[in-house]
Amino acid sequence: MVQIKFLIALSAVLMLIFLGAEESHADCLSGRYRGSCAVWHRKKCRDICQREGRTSGHCSPSLKCWCEGC
Repeated sequence: MVQIKFLIALSAVLMLIFLGAEESHADCLSGRYRGSCAVWHRKKCRDICQREGRTSGHCSPSLKCWCEGC
C-alpha cells in the first residue's frame, strides 16, 4: 500500500516537472522604442517589437513598451 502511494506521488511530481518545463516566452523591454508608451502608442510599440523580431508588443502602466515572445 505504501509503495502504491509513493508511486502515485512520484508520478505526479514527475508530470508537474515535465509539464512545467515547457519553453516559456516572457516579455522584455523594447531596445528601440523611445519615449513614453501610452495606450494610444500601442500600434507603434507593436510595430517596433515586430521589427525587433518579436511576436508583438504592448504598453505597460509604467509607460514602457514591452515586446512579447522574448
